[in-house]
Amino acid sequence: MKKLLIFLFYISISNLGYAFSKMESGDCKSCHKITKEEATKILNKLDPNIKVEKIGYPQISGVYELFVKDNKSKIGIVYLDFSKKYLIIGNVIDIEGKKSITESAMEEQKKIDVNKISIKNALIMGNKNGKKKIYVFSDPECPHCYKLHQELEKLLNEDKEVLVYIILFGLDIHPNAQWKAESILCKSKENMDEAIKMLEMSYQGKEIPKLSCKENYALANKRQANSFGISGTPAIVLSNGKVISGWRTKEELKNLINSK
Repeated sequence: MKKLLIFLFYISISNLGYAFSKMESGDCKSCHKITKEEATKILNKLDPNIKVEKIGYPQISGVYELFVKDNKSKIGIVYLDFSKKYLIIGNVIDIEGKKSITESAMEEQKKIDVNKISIKNALIMGNKNGKKKIYVFSDPECPHCYKLHQELEKLLNEDKEVLVYIILFGLDIHPNAQWKAESILCKSKENMDEAIKMLEMSYQGKEIPKLSCKENYALANKRQANSFGISGTPAIVLSNGKVISGWRTKEELKNLINSK
């Protein structure tokens, strides 16, 4: 994948103008079609390890949106123009909407079977019997996780039907996060409210006690996150299995939770 993306970067820079000059209006699907097999064959000229998993038509005209996977099962998106000669990589930005079309498309593809999420070692916030369940993969030293935590608190104050499961573990980029996650989870086995307070202290950069349990709960959570392809925090999993990367405001969370 890396080899292909590096190559595509130079291709896109030199041919971006040409590709977009060919853009058309109207129903692209009726005039321009390509199969996954054909698209894979084209990309294999650059990297034999690439396979096209899905083909879409983005909001912009003149290109196919290719969801690709390499031999390490890493998913990405590239764009192939209708002439099937030029490839484009990078984020396609909707200027008016102020959002990345590419990132939105990637998020739509990320789904997890929530029945496979273990909540055995999860922290719990909100109504334990709440019908609106969300799962948050978090790191105790992650600043964006703290932002999300604050927005979740606002949401829980407004909606008493929300139940939040926090799957806590430490990212490798935060050397102290793993033992902090373990300490917080150890405390949760005795007192959930105190564990949440410890988490908030850690988010704020305050010292927390170093506790240990017979089992390594944080490591189990980390392995679970990795099994779902979650390597960054925060990551929100909705009840329908959709994965949302990064923190969201209270209003955004409310809309996501209440959407079907």
